[in-house]
Amino acid sequence: MIVLVSLMFTMGYGYAQAVDANNNALNALATYGPDGANIGASSIVRNPPRPIEGTVYLFDTWYNNTLIVTTTQEKPIRLNSNINFNAKRNVFESKIDKETIFTFNFTNIEKIVINNRVFKNIYSPVDGSYRVFEVIAETDDFEIYKNYTIDIREGNPNPLLARANDKYIMRDSYYVKKGKSFKRLKLKKSEILKAAGSKSSVVEQYAKDNNLNFKNERDLQKIVSYYRTL
Repeated sequence: MIVLVSLMFTMGYGYAQAVDANNNALNALATYGPDGANIGASSIVRNPPRPIEGTVYLFDTWYNNTLIVTTTQEKPIRLNSNINFNAKRNVFESKIDKETIFTFNFTNIEKIVINNRVFKNIYSPVDGSYRVFEVIAETDDFEIYKNYTIDIREGNPNPLLARANDKYIMRDSYYVKKGKSFKRLKLKKSEILKAAGSKSSVVEQYAKDNNLNFKNERDLQKIVSYYRTL
C-alpha cells in the first residue's frame, strides 16, 4: 500500500524551496500569483511492501504538454514535462524528487489540458463527490465524461500461473450529464442519439454518411462537433 503524508501549503516560500530543489517544470507555477492561492500539496510516497506490476498513471510518459487554466489568471500556466494523472488517487501529480510528489487540486483550477485532452473536476452524484473526469464531448445540451479507476488483480504464488505479483488494472467508464441528470453511459448508438434529443435523426444520418462509429471516441467527437453546428 502507498502511504501518503500530505503537507498543504500555499504558493510561497515553502513551495519555492521545493521547486528549487527539483529544478523542473514546476518553476512555471511560481508565476501563479502573489495571492497565495492554494492549488496543491506535496506528499511523501512510500513504496508498497511487495512489488505491484503495471502502473496507476494514465500517460506512458511524464513529458506531456500541459496547460493549466486557473480561475484567477487570464493566461494559462504552461508545463512541458513532469506531469501525469494518477488514476488510483484521481489526481494530477508532478515529481519533486524520488520520494516526494506535488499533487494538484482544483480549488483554483478550471481545467487541465494535457496533450490536447481536457480534464475537469466535476461533481458526480453517482459517487457523491467531486472527481476528475476527462471531457470527451461538450455541447450546450449535454456533456460526456470519461472516468478512470484502478483495480488490483491479486497475484498467485502458484508457479504454473506465472502471476506471482499483484497487478494494477486500469478501468474506464463513461458518463453523460444532461441538465440535472448525471448517469452512466455506454458508447453505443442508441444512447448517444437519446442524448441528441430532437436532433437525433440528423445526427444519425451524418454518422452514416461519414462512416462514423458511435463506439469510437474520435468518431464520437466528430459527431458531437457536427451536433454543435445544428
